[in-house]
This record gives sequence, structure tokens and C-alpha cells, in this order.
Amino acid sequence: MAARLGPDSLASLPPEVRRPGYDRAALSPGILHLGVGAFHRCHQGDWTDDALEADFGPWGIRGVNLAPPDLAPTLGAQDGLYCRELREAGRSDLRLIGAVIGTASVGTPRGAATARAWAADPATRIVTMTVTEKGYRHHPATGDLDLDHPAIVADLADPASATSVPGFVTRMLRDRAEHGTAPPILISCDNVPDNGATLRRCVLGYAAAIDPALADLIGSKVTFLDTMVDRIVPATRDADRDRFEAATGLRDEALVVGEPFRMWVIQDRGATLPAWDRAGAIVVPDVRPYEILKMRVVNGIQSNLCQLGLLAGVEFMADVMADAVFAEFAERTIRREVIPHLPEVPGVDLDGYLVTTLGRLANPDLRHATAQISTDGSQKIRQRLLDPLRDARRAGGPWQGLALGIAGWMGYMRGVDHAGRPHPVEDPLASRARDIAQTAGSARERVAGMLAIREVFGTDLCEDSELVDTLSIFADALERRPARDVVRDGLAAQAA
Repeated sequence: MAARLGPDSLASLPPEVRRPGYDRAALSPGILHLGVGAFHRCHQGDWTDDALEADFGPWGIRGVNLAPPDLAPTLGAQDGLYCRELREAGRSDLRLIGAVIGTASVGTPRGAATARAWAADPATRIVTMTVTEKGYRHHPATGDLDLDHPAIVADLADPASATSVPGFVTRMLRDRAEHGTAPPILISCDNVPDNGATLRRCVLGYAAAIDPALADLIGSKVTFLDTMVDRIVPATRDADRDRFEAATGLRDEALVVGEPFRMWVIQDRGATLPAWDRAGAIVVPDVRPYEILKMRVVNGIQSNLCQLGLLAGVEFMADVMADAVFAEFAERTIRREVIPHLPEVPGVDLDGYLVTTLGRLANPDLRHATAQISTDGSQKIRQRLLDPLRDARRAGGPWQGLALGIAGWMGYMRGVDHAGRPHPVEDPLASRARDIAQTAGSARERVAGMLAIREVFGTDLCEDSELVDTLSIFADALERRPARDVVRDGLAAQAA
């Protein structure tokens, strides 16, 4: 058995692995992060190490998981140390990240107490989060808190033990207010439209349900920042950890693997932050143009293709993009149906951005599973496909490629492909979609049933008869024929 990566084994780490360029022993806490998954470790963790090297300060990260997995066997057992590996064109760049100086998981009484103490600590000046879209417990169509969500109902019944994001954050802000401690800056790093504003609405909605005066206090005193984050970070596989072990002689159970490309755009509201800007982060008054660009191009291609690729039996996104039919469909849809309706994005050439994006998604060194990208699609589809579709429909331009991607998501939610082969469906609405599929007598009835899910689709799309007709045709085709053939025919129709 190889030794575990950690403080006692660092002398064995090969010299080609870059070490932190600061004194980790002198690092004190300043950031509380909620949701210490692979993306955070490969994105904000990487940026924070760069910021500490550029301008050392009290910005150590204490990481908390409000939901599984438990951090103790991974980061906890390694004193917060881990490596991030960037892969592209057969090259690998390894870096030891030192910014994480403590971890806790609220699934245990001790972990819950630790998390609450860190949240109340005056040293905590920033709270960041990567809790995924569903972590906000909101209605995707509106961005408002879902007060009927089981997690919210449970937290409202026992606010002192709240573990949802809105509940935990509200409890933190109440505790700090009661002790005269200034509130931290709250920074959402999730792919949620207007993520800071959405977090604010959800927290205020939760607080108002407990104490309207508390909601007023939070609304007037707490700063919520919008951000846009971008780096492709697939789930780490055992093969990745085995490869690292073979190369270094050490076992890193918290290893993360990503691409070299990264981008971080942060709203400028005068907050004191780590030197993320000196590491390349963009600080601007208005994040929204960058957010729309990333969600509709990078994430848009992913969501438009991942379910279609999965239905076609393709395991990884790079292999989907290696197929000329899928690659042409991705590029043509974005060029014709999305880019014409994007806002102006300062400093960004849209054509160059699209070309770069297509290359990133085709990176064969990243094994980004179509099943992983498809996860929780009901929480992602509005910002990635539905809003671009709405803009294209209003402008009178082409929109059928986006509709085919939406039909692909509906096909994925059936749980079987055209040949009846089952696949797992990981989505908060999986059981509801399954009920719709089982009771629908035709593809059109299934489409109508799915469009009737107002918390995802709103109330406008189900009344668009042309859209319903088109979605029904695509849905029926995907039920009867291979997904790649349906995409190929869709390309022919786009060209006509």
C-alpha cells in the first residue's frame, strides 16, 4: 500500500509537483466554503493558492459539506492537502494545493458543531459555495425559494439544526447578529442565473418564514456577490488516483483532474477579497453578460448534447464531440440560434470564444461522462436551453437545434433509449418524469406533461403550439430511432 498524501509524506512528493509558494504554517482562516467537491478544489482552491502567492493574507479555507460525502476519509485524512492535475494534449500539470486548512461534515454531531463554530467565527470574512444548482432549494423557473421542498420544511421545523444552504446561511447570519459579529461576504460559485441574487432571494425567503425582522436585517446588511465560474472538472475516477500513485508513489484520495482553461468573473461591490484578481480573475460591476455567455455556450453545448450522446450510447463528452455529426450540430446550433441573441461581453470575441469552447469540450484527456453532465438537468435546463430558446423565438430566428436538445433531455428522463435499454436518471424530478412517461399514451402527451412542470418550464412554453409540435416530433423520433440518426436528420433540416 502506498503512503497517503499528507504533511508527513510531502518529502516523498516528486519535485515536478509544484508546491505552495507561501508558508502554509502561517496561514490563518478567512474563508468558509460550502460544498467541497471536485470543482471547488480545482477552481477556487487553485485560484486561492495563486492569490496567496501574489499577496499573502488571512485567507485559509475551512471547508464544510452540508450533504454527503463525508470529508473525513479524503481531505480530512490529508490535513486538507490535495493535488490538482490539469490535462491537455497528452500533457499533465500537477500542483499541490495548500489553501484548505480544515474540513467538517455536518452529518455527524461533532462536524455540525464545528461547522457552526466556523460560521460564527469573526475570522470568517467570506463564505463561498459550490453546492450545485439543486442546493439552493429553489424553483428553477423563478429563482424563488421552494418552501415546500422537504429539506426546507425540515429546517423550518428545527431552524437550530438547519442543514440546507438557505437554512444554514440564515442560521449563521442570525448567530453572528446576536453576537455583534459583522456578516461575511457571501459569494455563490454555482451555475445558477444571477447566482448571488438567487442566493439572496432564497436566504431572505427562508429568513422571512422564521422571523421577518431577521429577513429585513439580512436584506439591509449582507452583501451577496454574483460570479461566473468556468473550468471543466470531471468526477475523479479510481484510474486517475491510480495513475497519480504510479507517478508519485503517494495515494491522494482528494485528487482532482481538470483542464488548463479557467475563468472567474466576480461582481465588484467594493468588498475586501483575496488577490484573486492578481491571479487573473476579472472583477467587474456587472457579471451578467459573462454569465449568460458561459451558460449558453459552454454549458449550452453540454446540455444540448450530453443527453443525446448518452441516448446514443456514448460514455464521454469528448467522444461525443469527436463524432462529426454531433460536433457539427453543436457548432451550428450555437452559431445560428444562440450567438445572435447574446449580450455584448466586454473583452470577449464571440467567435473565438466558441472555437475555444469546442476545443475544450473535445479534449480527449478529460473523461467527462455524459451521465455526469446529465445529472440534475431539471435544475440546469432553464438557463442553458430554455432561455436561449425563448430569445430565439422572440427574435424570429432559427431555434430547432435547441428544441432537439430539450427533447433529448425529455428522452433521458424516460429512463430508456429507443431500444428500451435502461439508464439511471439522476434528477430531483426523476420520479415525476417517470410517472408522466408511464401514463402518457404518446410522445405528444409526454411532451405536454413535461411542459406542464411549471417550476422548470414556467407557463409560456406549454402554450407555444409550434414549439409543442416540434418537440413532439423530436420526442417521438428519439423513442423510435437512434439518437445520432435523429441529430443527423436535424442537421439536414437546419441546412434546408
